[in-house]
Amino acid sequence: MTEASALVPSARCAGYERRHRPWGFCWLLQRGGERLGPAEGRRLAAALLADGRLAQAWGLKESLRSLYRLPRLEQAEAALGRWPQEAGASGLAPFQRTARTLKRWQREVLNYWRYSITNALVEGKHNRIKALKRRGYGYRKEGSFLLRILSQIHTD
Repeated sequence: MTEASALVPSARCAGYERRHRPWGFCWLLQRGGERLGPAEGRRLAAALLADGRLAQAWGLKESLRSLYRLPRLEQAEAALGRWPQEAGASGLAPFQRTARTLKRWQREVLNYWRYSITNALVEGKHNRIKALKRRGYGYRKEGSFLLRILSQIHTD
């Protein structure tokens, strides 16, 4: 659920320096609540108590993440109906945008529970091609570049 994890820090941590990230506050916001250690949990709880809007954003992020752990389609359908309403009423622009997107794509999102398949394989191959394009600057022949792409894609 990288999309959900990206929502919380989008407003709060925009200017945060990358070198502080593994131990910094933004890292705690992006991490799943179940993956926080005791000390990290206390730091996050203190920060969330100090800022109500941040606590609201973190709660919405965690509830969206928990939606994907629901075992049955009926439960997911009910939760997916509630989450956009909560996000829309939050007044937080990134969550309101996500809520509108989820409403538009609700049928496709619910297909995850109907068929238990994702597009992760396609996304992985797309990422490989993008990385190859970045590394492959300077190919003189387009054919060589295309052969390189095909060799990378068909390695699975």
